[in-house]
Amino acid sequence: MSKGAVHALTGAWLESVGAPPGAALPVSIPPRDAMRAVTLGPHGYVGYHLQQRLPGLRAMELHVAACASGLTALHQGRRRLLEEAPGRPDRVLVVSAEAALLPAFVHSYRRLGVLSPLTRAGYRGRPLDRRRDGFMLAEIGVAVVLERVSAIGNEQIELLDTAAASGTSGIVEATPNVAALTHVAKRMMADREIAMLHPHATGTSQYDPEELAIYGGVLAHGPPVDVYASKGALGHTLGAGGLVSLVLACLCLKAGRRPEMPWLDEPIETPGGPVRLSKASEIDARPDGCHAVFAAGFGGAVAGAVIGSRA
Repeated sequence: MSKGAVHALTGAWLESVGAPPGAALPVSIPPRDAMRAVTLGPHGYVGYHLQQRLPGLRAMELHVAACASGLTALHQGRRRLLEEAPGRPDRVLVVSAEAALLPAFVHSYRRLGVLSPLTRAGYRGRPLDRRRDGFMLAEIGVAVVLERVSAIGNEQIELLDTAAASGTSGIVEATPNVAALTHVAKRMMADREIAMLHPHATGTSQYDPEELAIYGGVLAHGPPVDVYASKGALGHTLGAGGLVSLVLACLCLKAGRRPEMPWLDEPIETPGGPVRLSKASEIDARPDGCHAVFAAGFGGAVAGAVIGSRA
């Protein structure tokens, strides 16, 4: 939706008036909402419709940080809940949606050299595997509600910490912003017992090992840490990816285990620390441990979150 609002609305309008497949749009009759979508832009357009559907929505913020957008919005939402200010909210809704799989959009990423081969056999993601050769794009919408409570009850999931950072980085570099990612990782994990990592892990040749090396350095003297890379199962959902990983981390906490990673036949080498890669679905041996989630975007944006629960 975020990249193809006008295209989707145009198609929907043509279908609603009974136009045959492939029909051209009559210039004199623009599709309803198309001008608003163009004027507001993708994020403003999504925000407009949220306001229309949620009459009790008191305030709205839009956060854009490339593939770190979802977790950046989560970070800002948590800050709003914790700030000591009159009228602070009791609940915050964090929403992210990406990415319209229009041919021009898909091929723009192909030209960047970050997609796996666009063939029936080759177009798949293999993050953290030696055979990785890029990622697969995917469409998704995800929403999380944060609520401020006086005490955490049993089996409730607590958002323990969030962090966001940015720094100078090439606008389309497919490598981590080492300084920003190290800062966020230390901020969230240095003094916590981490049971599972949910890395950004795009599946590109350079990114995955460099990212794991950063986490391995931060967690160097801790117990073994399991890893789950969601992009191998769901594809890369760009700005929504971090929030998707957060939802999956919550499900892993509730279930006490993570899904398998069937693409992980030849795991990459991990740094000489506690980070462990396993294809099989692992039982979480430390149910009181925390899950750390990361996302990073073109241009150097980085964000992360840590969650935990009480058994």
